[in-house]
Amino acid sequence: MALRFIRIVCFSTSSLLKTAGRSRPLSTSSALRCTKTDQEDSGSQNEQHTSEESSEDPHMHEEIPESEVRQRLLDAALEFVPTHGWSVEALAEAAQTEGLPAVSHGMFPRGGGDLALHFVGVCNAQLAEQMAQETQQVEEGHVERRHTREFLRDAMETRLRMIVPYVDNWPQAMSLLAQPNCAPDSLKLLSGLVDDMWYHAGDRSADFNWYTKRVTLAGVYTSAQLVLVRDQSPDYQETWEFIDSRLDNLEQLGKAVRGVAPTVESLAQGLSGAYLTIRNITGFNVRDR
Repeated sequence: MALRFIRIVCFSTSSLLKTAGRSRPLSTSSALRCTKTDQEDSGSQNEQHTSEESSEDPHMHEEIPESEVRQRLLDAALEFVPTHGWSVEALAEAAQTEGLPAVSHGMFPRGGGDLALHFVGVCNAQLAEQMAQETQQVEEGHVERRHTREFLRDAMETRLRMIVPYVDNWPQAMSLLAQPNCAPDSLKLLSGLVDDMWYHAGDRSADFNWYTKRVTLAGVYTSAQLVLVRDQSPDYQETWEFIDSRLDNLEQLGKAVRGVAPTVESLAQGLSGAYLTIRNITGFNVRDR
C-alpha cells in the first residue's frame, strides 16, 4: 500500500512537472511573440515618423543670419524704388515679397537712408571689380594701360549709368545721404569710390597730391550727379560732356583744391553743400522725359 502511494505521488509529481514543462515554453513563446509584435509595430511607427521627417524641407528649421536677411530685403527693395522711392514703403513691400512681416523694415533705423547706402555700396563694389579686372589685365601684359584721363572718364560714366534706372528718384537719395545720420557712411563710400578710381588709373602718389586728386574727383563726381538728374538730352549727353570739361586738364585737376585743407571735414562740408543744393531745388522728383 505504501509502495502504491509513493508511485501515485511520483506519478502526480512527474505529471505536474511535465505539464509545467509544456506550459512554460508556450507562455514564454507567447510573450516573445507579443514582444516581437510590439517591436514591429513600434519599428513601423518609427519608420513612418522618420519618413515624414525626411520628406520635410531640410531648410525648414535652418536659422538664417540677420545679416543675410537684411541683405535680401535691401536687394529686393530696389525693385520697388521706382514706385515708392527710397522709403520705408519700399522696404515693407520687399519684406512681404520675401515672406516676412511688413514691420521687418524696423531692421533699418534709417529707413530709406539705409536703402540708398546699400545701393551706393553695391554699385561701388561692381565698379571696383570691373576696374580690378582691367588692372589685372594690364599687369599681366594682356592690354596696355589707358591714359589716366580716359580711364577716369570711363569709370565715372560707368558708375553714373548705374544710377540711371533710378534717376527720377535720385534727388531723394542724395538728400537722404546728406542727412546727419547717413552723411558719415556716405562720405566713406564716396572717398572709397574715388580712391579706387585713382588707384586703378595708376596713381601711386604718397604726397599732398594724393589728397587733392581725390577731393577734386569727388567734387566732379558729386557735381555730375546734379547734372545727371536734370539732364534732358538724349542718352544724358550733357552729363558726359560736363565730365569731359572737368577732366580735360588733368594737371589742373590736382591743383583745383590747393588752397583747401585736405581733410575729411573739408570734403564733408563741400559735399554737404552740394547735397543741400539739390534738396532746395524743386521739381526734381518728377521729370518730363
